[in-house]
Amino acid sequence: MSPAHARLAVLALALTLSACASLALRNPPRIDVVGVSLDRVEGADAYFRVDVMLTNHVADDVVIDALQGTLSIEGVNVAQAALAASVRIPANGSAHAEMTAHTGMDAVLRAAAEAMRHGAMVGTPGARPVLHYTLEGSATLAGGARLPFTRSGELGERRP
Repeated sequence: MSPAHARLAVLALALTLSACASLALRNPPRIDVVGVSLDRVEGADAYFRVDVMLTNHVADDVVIDALQGTLSIEGVNVAQAALAASVRIPANGSAHAEMTAHTGMDAVLRAAAEAMRHGAMVGTPGARPVLHYTLEGSATLAGGARLPFTRSGELGERRP
């Protein structure tokens, strides 16, 4: 094979592989944050639980190797959340996943102070205080494709 034919073959292979990668993300899995809650406090450490529902709209199983993101409360970055193990989403199905985050109580207290400073926790008398979260991150699919996501809601709120 001549050098020109070899280069052409390599180029064709590269184009084919890049086309396959783009097809995999044409209908990516849906990432829904069902809820974010303070799981527990141990000494000066706070542990958060992030419940996630992953939905696959294609006829093949999809594997999510990693799911990670930055958890912010009232605009203050408090922790890095991560998936403990990969998750397989069945073809045209869904799967539940859980991310965990660990931080110091000082970060949680900074977020609560920021909320009070902006009046975000002020509501009607007798109502529970409300803290808002944002989870911004990405899912890494088997094969290396990355899918960014951002979700927001109220801490402790559960979505159907």
